[in-house]
Amino acid sequence: MGIFDGCLLACDIDGTLIVNDYIPQRNIEKIKYFVSEGGCFSLATGRTAGAISMITNMIDCISPSIVANGSMIYDIKNDRAIYELFVPKSDCHIVKAVLDGCKTVGIEAHSGKKVLVLRESQETIDHEKYEDLDAILLDYNTASQYNWNKVIYLFATEEESYKTKEIISRFKHSSQFVDTSAMIDGRRRYYYEHVPQNVSKATTLKILCEKLNIQKGCCFAIGDYYNDLEMIKVADIGAALYDSPNNVKAAADTVVCDAQNGAVADFIDYLTERKLNNGSNI
Repeated sequence: MGIFDGCLLACDIDGTLIVNDYIPQRNIEKIKYFVSEGGCFSLATGRTAGAISMITNMIDCISPSIVANGSMIYDIKNDRAIYELFVPKSDCHIVKAVLDGCKTVGIEAHSGKKVLVLRESQETIDHEKYEDLDAILLDYNTASQYNWNKVIYLFATEEESYKTKEIISRFKHSSQFVDTSAMIDGRRRYYYEHVPQNVSKATTLKILCEKLNIQKGCCFAIGDYYNDLEMIKVADIGAALYDSPNNVKAAADTVVCDAQNGAVADFIDYLTERKLNNGSNI
């Protein structure tokens, strides 16, 4: 038996596990240690199932994971969704309104492993390259025939962000919208994600714990940004990074180093020390 039997560590990818497409070797080694001691290591990411191959190629011991900001639980080993929700069809017209009302904003619709580009921009090009996405450029009518786990509005300027959000605010809807970001080529990129209502990493983390039979008190989570905030709160032990926004750090049980220096490894060291000192009562 290992010291992490019955435990789950849910880990954000961008800005937490990796930075600028790089996974510190410390993280890889400590994740393998955590799993060797009986733990389940899962990703909890805004990325879709088709955008995590770089991670899974380097870390081969990843349990079913939260993708698309909670719209799906993806079983990596068996290449299938074991839980999935979609943006309501009744809200797809909001995307069309943004396409018509803000002529420069980049827009992607994510459907399973497929990435549908409704408007290409430099931000979508950079995003697709960064996440190694196999994207398809489609018109709105064709793209709307797919089920969307989420839609991403990708901003090059604050003006695009303001205009997009103003357009969306005009409509009644049954969806949810969340600010997200990624560090690409040394620059923070800002996005607005359109997901099913009441979906988040936090809500889906609870479902994942049930599916993996995680013991009470043994759910851990680490993240760096606002879309990780609720996940950090609902975990039994949550960690934020040194350079996270202040209110994200305030919600965490511990603050670790930045991503470049191995934040996930720091958190696993913290959990290991607590486990060794306190036994089952981590």
